[in-house]
Amino acid sequence: MSQKNIQIVRNIYDAFTRGDVPAIMAHISEDLRGFAVVSEQRLLPWHIQVHRKQDVPRFFQALAESMDFTRFEPRDFAASEDHVYCTVSFDVTFRHNRKSLTLDNVMHRFTFKSGKIIEWRGTEDTATTSAAYSSP
Repeated sequence: MSQKNIQIVRNIYDAFTRGDVPAIMAHISEDLRGFAVVSEQRLLPWHIQVHRKQDVPRFFQALAESMDFTRFEPRDFAASEDHVYCTVSFDVTFRHNRKSLTLDNVMHRFTFKSGKIIEWRGTEDTATTSAAYSSP
């Protein structure tokens, strides 16, 4: 089961790089518990918490409106029966100020139930991201 879940996550990342949100949504459970970047402060447009499947596209819309990904690399995968963990590295350019940012070893955690994602949590260096996003 864990290898199957890793392949689902790989497929989701492939869909993300293509901008194919419907393909991502096909893997999200109707019983979604949460979908969010873990952050104590909600200073950035994509730092929203979503608890219903139909609201997940808002997260991807906030990303698309805020930044352009120039590199997105899922790197290391680990899995247990119901979880997949992946480190991701990426480069982005913020649309409103044209500032670029590189983040390495961001952690994503996917929780599965019956072959569908019931929870996703992402981490990022929020201080570095906020500074780059907020600078003129």
